[in-house]
Amino acid sequence: MNANGDQRPPVKLAALAQSSTASDQQQPKAENSFSTLLKQLSGGVRKVDVKRREGWRDRNGQTHYVDYVEWHTVADLLDRLVPDWSHAVRGIVQIGDFVAVTAAITICGVTREGVGTGPADSETGIKKAEHDALKRAAVKFGVARDLYRDEDGSNDSSRRTGNNTPAAPPRDPIARGLSNLISPNQLALINKLAKRLNLNPESACREMYQANLNEISRKAASALIGRLNAMAQEQ
Repeated sequence: MNANGDQRPPVKLAALAQSSTASDQQQPKAENSFSTLLKQLSGGVRKVDVKRREGWRDRNGQTHYVDYVEWHTVADLLDRLVPDWSHAVRGIVQIGDFVAVTAAITICGVTREGVGTGPADSETGIKKAEHDALKRAAVKFGVARDLYRDEDGSNDSSRRTGNNTPAAPPRDPIARGLSNLISPNQLALINKLAKRLNLNPESACREMYQANLNEISRKAASALIGRLNAMAQEQ
C-alpha cells in the first residue's frame, strides 16, 4: 500500500522510460528496413528480364518500341524479396469494349493499387487486365518503375521544351492495339485537368479528335493533356 492508500504497486518510472526508449528505437529501424526493401525492389529487375515490343508508328513511318516486363517476372521478384506479399482484385469495370481491373498489392502492411486494361470479350482479356494491374501496383513499390515513367504524359514534348505549347495531336488518334491504348494514369490526369477547367473530359476529347476517350492512343492522350494543361495555365 502506498502513501495514498492505494494497493497498486508503485510505478517503476525507470522501466517505463526504458520501454519508451526501446519503442522509439524500433520505429526508425522499421522505417529504415522498409526503405531498404523499396530500394531492393527498385533495382530487382534484371536487364535480361526486360522484353520489347512494337509500340506505335509515327507520321514518318518510324516504329517506336516499348520496353516491358512479364507479370510473372514481377511476381517472382516479389516472392524472392518479400515472400509474405499478397494481392487482391479490388474492382472490375467495363469501358466500352475494354475492361479495367484494379488490383492491390500489400507489402509489410502497406497497400498500393494499380489499374490494367484488356478486351472485355474474352477471359484472356480479363486476365491480361489483371496481370497489368498487378504490374502497375508493383510499380508503386518501385518495381520496374523506369519502364512506366513516361506513361502518364509527364514527359511529353510540351514539357520537355519548357513552354506552354501543347504537343501536336497525331493524325490518327485511335489506338491500334492495347499496347498503344490510353493508359489509366493518362485517363486519371485528363479527368483531373478537365474537372479543374469545369469541362466534360469526354466532350473535350470528342471536340479535339471526334473520338471517345477510351479508344484514343497514348500519343493522342499526351497531346490532349498538353492542351488541357495549357488551358489551365492560362486561367
